Amino acid sequence: MEDKRFLGKVAVITGGTRGIGLATVEYLARRGARVALSSRKAEACKAVQQRFEAEGLDCIAVPGHAANDADVARLVDEAVSAFGGIDMAIANAGINPVFDPLTEVAEDSWTTVMDTNVGGPRRLARHALPHIAGRGGGAMVCVSSVNARVGMIGSGAYGVSKAALEQMVRQLAVEWGEQGVRVNGVAPGTTATDMIRALQGRPGFMDTILGGTPLRRIADPEDVAAVIAFMASDGARHVTGQTVVVDGGQTISRG
Repeated sequence: MEDKRFLGKVAVITGGTRGIGLATVEYLARRGARVALSSRKAEACKAVQQRFEAEGLDCIAVPGHAANDADVARLVDEAVSAFGGIDMAIANAGINPVFDPLTEVAEDSWTTVMDTNVGGPRRLARHALPHIAGRGGGAMVCVSSVNARVGMIGSGAYGVSKAALEQMVRQLAVEWGEQGVRVNGVAPGTTATDMIRALQGRPGFMDTILGGTPLRRIADPEDVAAVIAFMASDGARHVTGQTVVVDGGQTISRG
């Protein structure tokens, strides 16, 4: 039977042209949602929009940066203009540009990481949640990381930013619950994105990862997208303020 569980729903998603973001756009659009996505690269946005349009799916792409308030506002405004409202907001855009110990991260790098990984979702919430509430309620999902809950060499600023994001999920859930808006997070473990594929050729890298993962596999972006979509769906209508870990058991295993 054809799955159209999101028919008539409108989603906005940041960081939607590759990896987990693109997989989420595909998952939602193929199940009936109309999707407005953003990415910093205009060429990538155009390519994704053209591909979906060729398949007869409702998708618009709005170039923009999650760290720029005007860009986030434009994404939301264009989604409302094109589709009449918003039911779901998915904050996926994030960066991990530095691998220095926490006490050695340059001030400008720290600011950039926090402004994108924490500030970006806050901007999306500010602009999108009033529209979601105006439709009678809906959901926001923020993409976190297992690095929010474990210390890891080379992940200082990124891990701290994701831990802050998970607290923001709880705070937004409290603030918006009375208006029927649910806010949750999804925290992926090692996932087959471009960054991980670049590391797979390193001797011993995959052996180490898989040895510490009870399911003995890394996630495909589609694995994470399915959980994001569930948290945005009516199937999770009584879940808010939570972050679901999607890591094949990495954070429960000593390896």
